Amino acid sequence: MAALDADQDLSSELHPATALIDAATELLSAEPPSAVSGRRIASAAGVNYAQIHRHFGSKRELCRQVLDRLSDAFVADAFPPGAAVPTPGTVMRHDSFVRVLTQIQLDQATLDLRPEHPIIDRYRDGLNALRPELNSDALDTLVALSCAMQLGVSIHRTPLVRSAGLDDNADLVDRELVLMIEHLHAGRGPFTGGRFTSRRLHARGPQASARSRATGRPQAEQRLVAAAVDLLASRTPSSISGRRLATRAGVNYGLIHHYFGSASEVLAQASRQLRDHYYEAESGPGLIPDFFSARAHPGYVRALTHIALDTKLAATGDHFPVVGALLDRHRSRHGEPAAPERCRFLLVAAAQLAWSLFEPLFATALGRNLIELEPQAATLLARMLSFEEYPAR
Repeated sequence: MAALDADQDLSSELHPATALIDAATELLSAEPPSAVSGRRIASAAGVNYAQIHRHFGSKRELCRQVLDRLSDAFVADAFPPGAAVPTPGTVMRHDSFVRVLTQIQLDQATLDLRPEHPIIDRYRDGLNALRPELNSDALDTLVALSCAMQLGVSIHRTPLVRSAGLDDNADLVDRELVLMIEHLHAGRGPFTGGRFTSRRLHARGPQASARSRATGRPQAEQRLVAAAVDLLASRTPSSISGRRLATRAGVNYGLIHHYFGSASEVLAQASRQLRDHYYEAESGPGLIPDFFSARAHPGYVRALTHIALDTKLAATGDHFPVVGALLDRHRSRHGEPAAPERCRFLLVAAAQLAWSLFEPLFATALGRNLIELEPQAATLLARMLSFEEYPAR
């Protein structure tokens, strides 16, 4: 079925297929495909459930067409006539595309970008035309890192802005992002000169399970936090009810209020525990977690992404210890960091989070194991920092 007009608004007056795609787009922006039933989509569209099978054959195909339509709209905007590479920052104007793509990735579904979709291939071919001196590894690294940085900022922008202390300079983040991607494309700025080199990376992974580390708490209290850790890896906080928490933990619902006061406090403690376990496992005396070490902590990355996608929560910046550590180290060595430097810390953190989350998608699109590219990507991220914060280990 041909893609429908992306600019049509949801209305009972619309053609049923258009109404279904619009309704599915809205629902999939907030929830993963496995949590959105065909009947919910039909109800939101104001049409009979049978219309899904009449026009699309299945809910799966409807979801695929939602992603295809959003992808097509993004490509049309990102690649204006004559453009070799996508316009930096375009993805920030396509919130629904980013949210649906992220929900699908978190859901571990098979609804990836269709193989024939031109985004990655077109990006790589265009960059190759601009910089024919780069080898295959360098091209793949630049494309993956650029995509990761832009997706990461789009997903985590608000809490990262707060973490970096840029509430009064939020617009600067977008400008610095565009500038950094332009520098990546052209080999300018911090990426000027020198050949692509590789850093040796270290990631220890979880040293003790976030679900089992002894804390001295009563057993029921520990089980509730452990249940929240598990649930945050698969859904947004606002979709986790107190009763769901109690059921997963195997405890009486009343114990949530006895120990925590509310289900939201259980989730807050679980998210802080994930953060602390990541940072404790990967940092050390005088050291900040190494580049891409978050990949060894998928529960932390997934929980952080679910929190960022939750529009019902007030965003906070306390889930990004690397940004805070970079700020503290800069203060101790060079004084208070200026806004552009804070932006770079933010961009480095955003790129690593999205690289970890979207690694399977990038690997499929590029046809290679992304771990092979991480040492080169780490070198590029290190160049973005105005001082050497990640000494070789």
